[in-house]
This record gives sequence, C-alpha cells and structure tokens, in this order.
Amino acid sequence: DDYDGYLSVGNSGFTNGVQVIVIDQLYPVLTGRDTYAELLPLLTEGADRKAFDQVLEKFCQEIPGTMSVSYEQTDQQLEESFAQIHLLAWGLILFVGLIGVLNIINTVYTNIHTRINEIGTQRAIGMSVGSLYRTFLWEGVYYGLIAAILGCAAGYLCTVFVQAAAQEELSLAPLPFLPMVQATALSITACLAATCIPLRKIAGMSIVGAIENLE
Repeated sequence: DDYDGYLSVGNSGFTNGVQVIVIDQLYPVLTGRDTYAELLPLLTEGADRKAFDQVLEKFCQEIPGTMSVSYEQTDQQLEESFAQIHLLAWGLILFVGLIGVLNIINTVYTNIHTRINEIGTQRAIGMSVGSLYRTFLWEGVYYGLIAAILGCAAGYLCTVFVQAAAQEELSLAPLPFLPMVQATALSITACLAATCIPLRKIAGMSIVGAIENLE
C-alpha cells in the first residue's frame, strides 16, 4: 500500500472498499502487523485555527479512508447536550412543582371553606388569628414532609436504576444525604409559601357570619 508507514487507512485507498473497525488486540491478528500510525497534530499558542482546519480537511480528502476527530468539538458537543438536558430537567421540575403548589393552595382553600364553622367558633371563644395561622402552617409542614419523603425515596430509586444502567450491574448507590436535606427544606418552604396564600381569607373572615352558619 502506498500509505504504509505513513498513515493507516481501512480501505487501502479504494473508494468502494470495506472498512473494518476492530480493537487494538484484534488488529495484528487480521493484518499481520503489530504497529499502526496515527497523526496527532497539536496547535501552538497563536496558531491560525481557520487555516489549520482547512489544511486538515484537505488532507483528509486527499487520502481516502482518513478521518479527523477533534476532542475540542466533542467536548463542546457534550457540554451543549448536558446544558440542554439540564434545561429540560429544570423545566420539568418547575412544571411539576407549580402543579404541586397549586394543588396545596386548592387543598388549603377547601380546608378553610369546610371548617368555617369551626374557625368561627374558635375565634368567638378567644382564639387569635395567629393561633389559627399556626394550625394551618403546621399542616403545610406536614404536607411538605410527606412530599419530601416520597420524593427522596423516588429519587433514590431513580439513582439506583441510572447507576445500574451505566455500570450494567444492579447495586445500591451511595445515599445522597445533602441533596435529600436540601430537597426536604425546599419542599417544606414551598408548602409553607403555598399555605400562606389562602390564609388571608381567615384575616378577613367575619366571626358573626361564620357562627351564623352553624347548623
């Protein structure tokens, strides 16, 4: 071959040749050669990148079977892919979180509406608005803890499955303690914030009107 000792090509320069990609250990078994050549060009500081790319592209076109691999472009593509995955993941998290917050607000509104008589009676016997607030806020903490427990359990199972898919072996992953604590704190904070919105209805509630609705 004309390129022997200079550059290794898989199809020996034939346009319609067959190119076989094998591992390093199999190459000498198939070809009878124990060496092969690679070109690893390095750019020095201040080099003309555009000119270099043109020369490299022309070089690959002149020698059939030759291909160039840029680790810089590969890293850039990976970074762009990871950025898109992160963006989609955060979008999904925010969407699901918004639905959860709206559900909590609706639940608290419904809870207040069904307990108007009870709230009116408690206010009539001297219970302060702040005490009523604390009652509902503790319910918000309860919702947040339940959501955090279920979310942490589901997240850990997903971590185990992803690790099993990557390592092709099912095993327990290290417990992500810090992310779980952060998720729990965020869950409780979101539930408390969602609970505070309907509580404004209690402040403007008429005690007399609530008691008159007693059956």
